Amino acid sequence: MKPLPIGIQTFSEIINLNMVYVDKTDLIYKMVKPQKYFFLSRPRRFGKSLLISTLQAYFEGRKELFKGLKISQLEKDWTEYPVVNLSFAKCKSDRLEEIVKFVSKTLSEQEYKLGIVIKEENLTEDQKPNISFNDRLQRIIETANAKTGHPVVLLIDEYDALMLNTITDRETQKAVRVHMNNLFSPIKDLDPILKFVFITGITKFSQMSIFSTLNNLTDISLNKNYATLCGITDEELTTTLKDYVNEFADTMNVDFAAMVSILKRRYDGYHFSRKNVGVFNPYSLFRALTECELNSYWIETATPSSLIALLRENKGLQIDHLENTYMSSGRFNTPIERVSDIVPFLYQSGYLTIKSYNPDFDQYIIGFPNKEVRYGFSESLIKNYIEDDIGFENDIFRRAVVTAVKEDNPEILLQHLKDFLCKIPYPNAADTPEWYYQNLLYAILAQRPDRNPHLVGTH
Repeated sequence: MKPLPIGIQTFSEIINLNMVYVDKTDLIYKMVKPQKYFFLSRPRRFGKSLLISTLQAYFEGRKELFKGLKISQLEKDWTEYPVVNLSFAKCKSDRLEEIVKFVSKTLSEQEYKLGIVIKEENLTEDQKPNISFNDRLQRIIETANAKTGHPVVLLIDEYDALMLNTITDRETQKAVRVHMNNLFSPIKDLDPILKFVFITGITKFSQMSIFSTLNNLTDISLNKNYATLCGITDEELTTTLKDYVNEFADTMNVDFAAMVSILKRRYDGYHFSRKNVGVFNPYSLFRALTECELNSYWIETATPSSLIALLRENKGLQIDHLENTYMSSGRFNTPIERVSDIVPFLYQSGYLTIKSYNPDFDQYIIGFPNKEVRYGFSESLIKNYIEDDIGFENDIFRRAVVTAVKEDNPEILLQHLKDFLCKIPYPNAADTPEWYYQNLLYAILAQRPDRNPHLVGTH
């Protein structure tokens, strides 16, 4: 079988290495034809960067890469357009100086491609570009247009990464926002020489000029037509990935249908529209199918430090309420700059998802998408609520709790919980200790499910 592309985000590399590519190109074709400006919000490791890379290859007219894919039967022209691709996903720093350097280096790479300057790392401090970010981006786009005679495609991946890095440092974030607003400011005025603009991120920062000035930006984050643009559908699992499911089923000693059910409970359940079309987390699913193991893959790599910091700030958040909570349409766009409401951020980060929609009240019911997230979120909470030296990570305690539940022995369970809770310092009364202990008990009892496939329906 072809290898699954775990962690590979470059479309041409996947095709050239003859790896599995789950074909979304019909949706890409449908999107690029009628409109020009798009924004897509999806959680980390959901394939946003691969989508950007696929768009780049398509607009560069690299027809040979799309042989046998759906778009090869739809596209007839294959015009080559210049593409400017700006990605901010790799910057992990929360220091203003490092962030500014990263943005400058990102622009210098585009300038180098167009022959505007040599690579920034080869310049002395005196030689490095000293013009503002907006002037540099404008020069890049205008140069690309002048050199090719074609309008320019602008792709921006993880536009909000630098803002999320500084979400708990309001002053630094304010300074970063100034720089990023400056960078994005020319886009609207460059409309006559832009062919297509596509922007990805996790959330929408309402005070970003990219949203306030581009009033023709179409947000497809909740659009039913593109709900499956990132992620793996049931149909794709049972067709494109059928052989991998069969191999996993053999390893688990279950039949195909049972294996699909196991995978769905563990990694499926994400919904990105009112229409109830669910998708699997692609990163976790590919890891599980490759390793034939039911581990928590996404949750172990996608928990940003910003989330833990926000959980610390949001005192009184009751975790059991997140299982089924109501959210109006407007609440999805709650400003992340002022995180007084962490629920929209949990949705955008992938910890919560749409479960159903009530049109009478224009309300969504949201909750945890699957077992991986439910149990992984609980473990993240435990690390937030409990000091490291208390011993929750002790396997003896974990086994004792699980065994007491399996044996339906509440007296033993309560004794283990009492012994453990006695080790935890009582919080200050001002911190509302009732919710503190409620969340703590919820997190302890909502641990990872048994990996026995025959217990797949249990908690």
